[in-house]
Amino acid sequence: MSDIVLELRDVVKTFPGVRALDGAQLSLRAGECHGLVGENGAGKSTLMNVAGGVCQPDAGSILPMGSSYHLLLRNRRHGMGWQLCFRN
Repeated sequence: MSDIVLELRDVVKTFPGVRALDGAQLSLRAGECHGLVGENGAGKSTLMNVAGGVCQPDAGSILPMGSSYHLLLRNRRHGMGWQLCFRN
């Protein structure tokens, strides 16, 4: 389908001593609602931080609206009409 608004392909993110993401994949289509669940330390927050431009992936692709970015900055996200909401 061509209505993919955000796709992450083969995303890798490491921190000292930890490989938080190892080839993560995610595709979001317009009009869909998703929940991201998993055990503590599974990489949920890291995946969203990479998708939202909070941190840069070590490898992989971020494809919002079909365009490739290594780091998706906040102003570009907002221009596309989406944002992250963090829980406290």
